[in-house]
Amino acid sequence: MLRFTGWLSLLIIVLCLFACKKSSIDIDRMLLEDLHDWNIKLEEVIVTDFFPPPVAARIYSYPNIASYELLQSTSDQFSPLGGQIRDFEIELPKEEEEKVLKLASIFAFHKTARQLVFSGYLLDDFALEYEKELNDLFGPEVVTRARKHGDSIAEKVVAWAKKDKYDESRGYSKHTLSKEPGSWIPTPPDYQDALEPSWMKIRPFVLDSANQMQPGPPLEFSTDSDSPFMKEVKYVYETASRIDKEQNEIAKFWDCNPIVIKHHGHASFAEKKLTPGGHWMSIARTICKMRQSSLMETAEVYALLGIGLHDSFISCWEEKYRSDLIRPVSVINQYIDPDWLPILYTPNFPEHTSGHSVISSCAATILSEKLGDNIAFVDSTETPYGMPPRSFTSFQQAADEAAISRLYGGIHFRQAIEEGQTQGKKVGELVLKKVRTR
Repeated sequence: MLRFTGWLSLLIIVLCLFACKKSSIDIDRMLLEDLHDWNIKLEEVIVTDFFPPPVAARIYSYPNIASYELLQSTSDQFSPLGGQIRDFEIELPKEEEEKVLKLASIFAFHKTARQLVFSGYLLDDFALEYEKELNDLFGPEVVTRARKHGDSIAEKVVAWAKKDKYDESRGYSKHTLSKEPGSWIPTPPDYQDALEPSWMKIRPFVLDSANQMQPGPPLEFSTDSDSPFMKEVKYVYETASRIDKEQNEIAKFWDCNPIVIKHHGHASFAEKKLTPGGHWMSIARTICKMRQSSLMETAEVYALLGIGLHDSFISCWEEKYRSDLIRPVSVINQYIDPDWLPILYTPNFPEHTSGHSVISSCAATILSEKLGDNIAFVDSTETPYGMPPRSFTSFQQAADEAAISRLYGGIHFRQAIEEGQTQGKKVGELVLKKVRTR
């Protein structure tokens, strides 16, 4: 009897220790790492699927909105996005237990994200392992409730996303080349069709219309060697032809072109790279970790940045296809040097304004407000793609470097860069003005 009592006591102690372990789990700390990991996994899938920059920004936005909306329901300090961004009005299903609500935020991220990508199975494999870990920590009953709750929110977010005209835009007609002198034409070496010519028709989150932040127009096209336009052309040609080692590294560090076609003899292959939006999501993650931002602060940053990136591309693409300006390489080849090619692959869409300049300026505006004005950091985003890390003293310095990289790379006029920076800043300021998360 004494031996049985001893074993029973030991069993009770073990069970108590296990229960204490479960109750002592810092859910916020755990989910903070999980939110970062899921954004990294989504980033990997976006690269795998070769989504172009505007589409990638859309994909980053919706899962982070879904996750944020669930998490804010557990906080008295943060406000819902419902009613603040275009057509977003969802009623959260009733759930009293905070633990379930918080765990549901990751399931909502997964279920939303997998509906937006081609390789959803990669996210599903990741989710299976994730759910197994949660079952061990919290038990199947809690995890099942969380998954069902998260899935129900994701269904609402996905239904809302399907009304943004993305699906319809897949069937829109291709861009028709204009015969007007100075209009965009396909660029070497692959002369691809124009990318996403109808992107300005996608529903924005905060912009009243795609042309709300319309920048100044490009210089009037002219082949007169003394005209302002040809002076801009010559400036690109001379600058990009004489860049030093540092400028070359800057251009390649901020390339972020996911659709570069490489040629080796008669063979061609696509080189996988991160998009500009993915680069800025990575920077945000780096600083959130460095500052030890809370779960809610991090979810807020991801959601607001996703919103800003999405609307920035809509604003930029509206101007690109409205002004329909020829790229530097096309003018240089025709009027200055027929054999010249920039060090960067010229993307297949019109010139004005610079997309990198727009989205980088928008991102820097949002991140400076939410994470701090003068935060020094090391950006290792491009290390997996063969580029060494670069150091910056602020988000704005990084955005300025991203913008000027397009001149060094030979793919944008200086005016497109400067107007793009102003355009992006205005979009970022509008996001901060119209979306009150606290």
